[in-house]
Amino acid sequence: MALLIIALYDPDTDKKNVRSAHVEEMILCVVNQKKLPSLTVLMDSWYATQRLMGLIDNMEKISYCPLKTNRARR
Repeated sequence: MALLIIALYDPDTDKKNVRSAHVEEMILCVVNQKKLPSLTVLMDSWYATQRLMGLIDNMEKISYCPLKTNRARR
């Protein structure tokens, strides 16, 4: 089963003023509110922050995203 969520970030209308907070809110909504079954999170390298990767790891999900050259691998 594949689930695709596309949401455009619009700083003028979004309550969150940081893109990573916008993505975090979407992930939490899918898992906690919608209770949609998912094992994997795919995202752009822009969102590969330590906080978001930790959130995905704590939810026991697999993440796929390219890493920017300025991101440390642990």
